[in-house]
Amino acid sequence: MAEPEINPNVSFQGPIPGSSLTTEQGNRPWENPPKESSLDVVINNYLSRLRNQEMVTPILDAIRYGTSITTIVEAIIETAVMEGEHTIDVGILASPVIVEYLKQASEVAKFEYKLSDQEIRKEKEPKRIDSRILEEVLQEMEQQKSNTPIVEDIETSAKDIKTSSKGLMARKPDIKGDTDELRLG
Repeated sequence: MAEPEINPNVSFQGPIPGSSLTTEQGNRPWENPPKESSLDVVINNYLSRLRNQEMVTPILDAIRYGTSITTIVEAIIETAVMEGEHTIDVGILASPVIVEYLKQASEVAKFEYKLSDQEIRKEKEPKRIDSRILEEVLQEMEQQKSNTPIVEDIETSAKDIKTSSKGLMARKPDIKGDTDELRLG
């Protein structure tokens, strides 16, 4: 009997079906009511965290190296929602305040920043090859093909390989002379 074939397109990184039913309801943070539902309290919590030097330094480093501010804010908000800090709608309402705070922090630190990924994509224009240079390179390649007899080159390189190769474990020829003379002398 033939073994069944495994589908190479199957991804084993997703959750197992029914895994949400293996724990008591309410054990996961997202299954409980949020810790905060007031927009003012949530904004104040974010701003107090961002005033902490240990928290804001890696964020500013990410901004300096090209990560957009909205991407960072979205990650912060989604993490807080997963941990049950607040609901997604309160996070979306708080995000413009956090974006402005990080924008001002970047300006104070004198970093160039991008607000969105679209700005990053617009900035990176695809590199284009100058058609004149491309034509010159293609002409040179054609000239090299017409000037060199390929068959003769392949035959001579094959002969060189046959004469110089004696195998992986073969002794290397000694430059000064025969190796037996060195051992006896």
